[in-house]
Amino acid sequence: MTEIAITLRQLGPQDGSTFARVLAASPDTGTIRSTVHYKIDPYWALMSPPSESVGVVAETPAHDGIIGGALIRFGHIQLKGELRSSALLHTLVVHPDFRRRGVASQVSTWLWKSARRRQGEDIVFWALIQRNNTGSERTALKWATQFLGGCIAVVPLKVRSAPPSRSRYFEVRPPRLEELGEVVEGLNRFYLDYNFFSPESETSLADWLNVTPFDSPFRHYRVVTDRAGSLLAGVALAESYRLRTTLITHLPLALRLPNLVFRVVPPTGELREIAVSRFWYAPGQERAARHLLETMRWEWRERATALMLTTDVRGHLMPLIGLHDRLGKAVLSVAVCAPVMCSEGKLCYCA
Repeated sequence: MTEIAITLRQLGPQDGSTFARVLAASPDTGTIRSTVHYKIDPYWALMSPPSESVGVVAETPAHDGIIGGALIRFGHIQLKGELRSSALLHTLVVHPDFRRRGVASQVSTWLWKSARRRQGEDIVFWALIQRNNTGSERTALKWATQFLGGCIAVVPLKVRSAPPSRSRYFEVRPPRLEELGEVVEGLNRFYLDYNFFSPESETSLADWLNVTPFDSPFRHYRVVTDRAGSLLAGVALAESYRLRTTLITHLPLALRLPNLVFRVVPPTGELREIAVSRFWYAPGQERAARHLLETMRWEWRERATALMLTTDVRGHLMPLIGLHDRLGKAVLSVAVCAPVMCSEGKLCYCA
């Protein structure tokens, strides 16, 4: 198909509901297909403070309303041992009636150029692309200088129907204010050699936890300690289900069959998610980390259907996940445009 003439402009607060309708009508075309349905003002949810984001929408005279768009989230990430400015491209969407018409390429190029104007040509511009999403892969070829194929797994951890075994050795609880420094130290040490990790400070972690669109917190942190009170592991959780739900519209046969047994995706196809991030453990404390994870799967059982863990398939967190949990994972590649080439042997952090 030939490209169509479109107009690009910055995403604004007035566009939230219209953009959400485009997302709802436009399933991801990767191995696992899904759409997103927002439960609050979509603009707020998409801009995801405290990180700063910019979005763009595409319009055409041939259609009344938005036909596509995307966002970038600015930050600073580690890459080959250096802290660099970054822009993560996400929520790239084109209405099915206008796909393969050059819309996605024009949208991503607009954002790529915007990021470089704002932060300089050395900015790291990157995106996550689900396996078999050939449209997004073709689009990324227009700007990416490197692809790290199939290195990221998004694993839905079904909430528990029974509590984990009680432990005489471990206690799971929120961290005390005076412990945030120790939490951040453990977190940064754990991901010291990971590309794309954003190092935390006490202030940045506290700011992230304090932001909420509700009358109550929707971001949380939990730690596990030993009987002496020493911090052994920690994990951040965000109640994504209060912002949006995910409707799975297609599972490949290889996933449908295991799902009949394990029911990670409910019969309705609707996932109410807890987003897991900032998960770390002290050296040799895999058992404590597993206890923390299983406790969270029990703690959130009445509000969510699954905890969504994003991790490198070769990373330190995969051994904590049961084999049956891995059956439902989505596999992502990383597309990167950076001033340096990434070593493919380096682990990647994405959350």
